[in-house]
Amino acid sequence: MAKDQKKNKKGWVYSPANVMRELKKVKWPSVKQLSKDSLLVIVFTVLFGLYFFVCELLSTGIVSRIVGK
Repeated sequence: MAKDQKKNKKGWVYSPANVMRELKKVKWPSVKQLSKDSLLVIVFTVLFGLYFFVCELLSTGIVSRIVGK
């Protein structure tokens, strides 16, 4: 057996042909699904940003009253 054909411990041979074969098995999302998921991520990121901004304002107000400034 040639050096490049030896299998590693898991039984896989890493070669461009095997990589391409595995990539063909991947179920790629459609443009519609990708757009929907991206929009969802953006919306939740904005919502979490607003939530943390409000928490920051509240905590700053509370600490200011405690310290007395």
